[in-house]
Amino acid sequence: MPRPFDERAVLCDNPLAVTNLHAVVSFPLLSALFALFTASGCEKINDVPRLRDEALTIAAGYQERFDDLAHRAAAINPDRLTTTEVQRVYLQAKSTLDRFRNDVRQFPVQVQAGAANGNAEELAKLIDETRARFEHGVIETTTELTAVENWLTAADQHGAQRGAPPPAPASPEPRTDDPAAAPGSETPIR
Repeated sequence: MPRPFDERAVLCDNPLAVTNLHAVVSFPLLSALFALFTASGCEKINDVPRLRDEALTIAAGYQERFDDLAHRAAAINPDRLTTTEVQRVYLQAKSTLDRFRNDVRQFPVQVQAGAANGNAEELAKLIDETRARFEHGVIETTTELTAVENWLTAADQHGAQRGAPPPAPASPEPRTDDPAAAPGSETPIR
């Protein structure tokens, strides 16, 4: 014959809440207290509001990071980009940035839809996947903008050096340990 609390053990997702159930059932007062504690031990905490708040905080943080990258991109004068390769990288950076800025604006809508669903596991998965995707977008955009900025810096340095007379090339000095390099000797043909 099944004991009174055996069905509770099957229904409860918390195995720690129903340990040593059979030993407690024989004492009525302990049985009542145990039932009270196991009932509270089987209740699941609703993580959806906490996950929703976390997701909205993540969205705000990435919005700020993408806005900073947009300021960097806006500071670059496209007229100074004289090669097609650097123009391509710049346009790629702006395209990537625009795509992710749009995605980060849409993320709270996705979070609200996931929160309305009430499934904390799906919401946590959405947060993790989106965080990884946004971080990849930040890295990709930063890399592209840095490459363009470095090219501009190198072009500026090269242009500044053009105004000064070029340094005289160093004349090669003969090596003293090579007998073929001694003055008046011919270089052997190899």
